[in-house]
Formats: sequence, structure tokens, C-alpha cells
Amino acid sequence: MDALSPAQILRGAVACAIQAPSSHNTQPWRFRRRGDVLELRADRDRHLDVIDPLRRQITISCGCALYNARVALRASGYVGQVDLMPDRDRPDLMALIGLGLKRTATADDLDLLAAISRRHTNRRPFFARPVGQAEAEHLARAAAAERTKMIRLTPDQKRELAGLVAESDRRRFSEPAYLAQVAQWLAPTGTYRGDGIPFVEKEYGSTGRFAVGRTLADPTLGERFADIEHDRVMGAPLVVIMATRDDDEIDWLDCGQALEAVLLRATALGLSAAYVDQLLEYEDLHAAVHQMIGGDGDLVPHMALRLGYAPPLDRPAPRRDLDEVFDEED
Repeated sequence: MDALSPAQILRGAVACAIQAPSSHNTQPWRFRRRGDVLELRADRDRHLDVIDPLRRQITISCGCALYNARVALRASGYVGQVDLMPDRDRPDLMALIGLGLKRTATADDLDLLAAISRRHTNRRPFFARPVGQAEAEHLARAAAAERTKMIRLTPDQKRELAGLVAESDRRRFSEPAYLAQVAQWLAPTGTYRGDGIPFVEKEYGSTGRFAVGRTLADPTLGERFADIEHDRVMGAPLVVIMATRDDDEIDWLDCGQALEAVLLRATALGLSAAYVDQLLEYEDLHAAVHQMIGGDGDLVPHMALRLGYAPPLDRPAPRRDLDEVFDEED
């Protein structure tokens, strides 16, 4: 068999990258190959300005995509060379990615590559099956390798976080601008699009084609969803906060890479994950989580998620075609 060319390897890396999770499945990235180098750029047209006012979530999403690309390169027999935020005059340029030196792919590389297509956000309640300490420590080491600390919450901390998540839901669902933006990224049952979240997976209520607007206009939705999210957090065997030492875009990129490193290893272990990070976009709730994990200024929380064993999804979130997000120049 003929060896793949650098262009083919990089194209494969992009195909893996776009399987990454993103806020509301916006898939806010674009890739361009210039010779033997990939550019990863944030797609600001897909930035959720109401949901993500600091642009933290769009940057974390790009970090997840970057990690998948790195996994693909390692599995293809290359170290992968990455330069984060390489040009101050091009703030949307998240990273430059090259093949780097040759190496031999390991069993772990191949396991992670296989996990990319199997990883899906699963918002359903988890089974009453504990996640062992060994598994949690394995995930924490994966995060630490990406300059991010994964903190497992104690039962008391989990109870506190569940209350904060519920409070954020009550606030969010009372904000017309938030509801309008959410409506743009929900896909009703019976429709197909390459992005957004299948409405049936959000458990807002009816999943019919004309139900999105009616459901989001329900004044009881915030309280109902707050109760759901509270119970999901309390019922999760593993709830974690992911934090970095500082709080700038490179730290957010690191957190995104660490998040995907955790998610792929969780997938390989048979675990599912769902995000409860919406509370971190409120300054007071962010401060409460910061205090929860120590409050000494050394760790800044960027992501909260719950992990556990769950039933399979009926309809995983879709993905756009590769050619929609990828350009090539020789």
C-alpha cells in the first residue's frame, strides 16, 4: 500500500477534528491547509454572543477540535506540531498544525482515534452505577497532560453545584435574547441539518416540527428544566470541574484540549458525558464555583460536566460535511 501524502494525512486530521463537541453543536471552526500546515480558525459567524459573551465557549470548542486533529496525527505516525495563537494580528487563528516528527502509533493512540466517532454528548440520566476512583484518576491525568486540572466534586460540592446549575437555568429561560438564540440551534424532529441539537435530546417537551417556539415560550420551562438539570447532576456518579491556572484564550484552548482528552478516554471506558457549564457565564455563579474549588486564585473554572454510564442516544448530534469547513491550498 502506498503511503499517504501529507495532504491526505492532514485532511484526515480535519475529518476527525470536526467530530468534536461544541457549544450547542454550532461547530464554530474552519480549517485551511496551506501546503503541509493546517490553520484552525474560529468561525465568528457561529459565535453565540448571548450564550457565550466572553467567547470562552467558542475557544474551548476549537480546543476540542484541535485535540482530535492531534490524535489523528499521532495515530497516523506523527508527533504533531502545534503553535497556539500564533499571530496577534489574526485573533481568530487558534492554531497552526503540522505533522512534526515521525513516530510509531501506540495502542492508546489507536484507542483514542476509535473513540472519536463513538463520542457523543448524552444528556440523559445516568445509570446508578459508580465510576471508580481508578477511572476518575485516569481521566484526571489526561486533563493534566493538557495543562488543566480536573477536580472531582465531593457529594456536598455536587449538591452545591446542582443548586447553582438550577439557578442558572431559571435565569436563562427568563431571558428573551437567550431563548431566541437557543431556538436558532434546535433541530425539530423530522428535519435535518448538519448542525444544532436534535430537539428530542433536550427534553423540553413536545418534539414536533412546530413545537420549538411554543415550548420555549412556556413560562414554566425554566423551572422545569432547572429541576431536570438539578436531578441529573445529583444522580451523576462523577461530576467534575475543569480549571486552569490563568484565564486567557490560550488557557481556554488548553481547557478545550483537556476536555476532549477526558471525553475520548471516558468514551473508551464506556462512559457518557454531558455539560453543565452554563452557570459559568454568570459572574456571581462563576465566583461561587471558584470558591467551591478553593477560591485561592490559583485555579479558574472553565467547564463543568457530569459523567456516568447511560443508555444510548436515539439521535446523536449531526455534523457538517468536511468540504463545508475545509479549504486547501498547495
